[in-house]
Amino acid sequence: MNQAKATRHACHRCCAHDMKDVFPVGGASDELVLDSIEATFSEGGDAVFFASGYSAREIAQKRARETGGQVYVNSVSRNVKRRDLSVPVAYGVAKGPVYTVRPPDDWHETVYRAYWPPL
Repeated sequence: MNQAKATRHACHRCCAHDMKDVFPVGGASDELVLDSIEATFSEGGDAVFFASGYSAREIAQKRARETGGQVYVNSVSRNVKRRDLSVPVAYGVAKGPVYTVRPPDDWHETVYRAYWPPL
């Protein structure tokens, strides 16, 4: 099955990402797998709580209430998956905006941050 090329830029919010930037968790790495859960961070540097599967939205909302965070929706990539599950992560909870570092594509000349929209 052929996929049609996107005819418009569809990012909620994006910006270039300098690979020399220090990543909030573990530091920058040449081995970082872009467009994955390992390349998904919170702008504030806090840990991101990921929710997927059955009742993911309710779980994420409960976690946000408990921690004072915000729920963000993964509309960025189906490649963001937890290692123990085969389904994509649906929601992330963090105090700062959540983004995934992605490789260049038709709309972005360099590696970039694709931000998840808030719920």
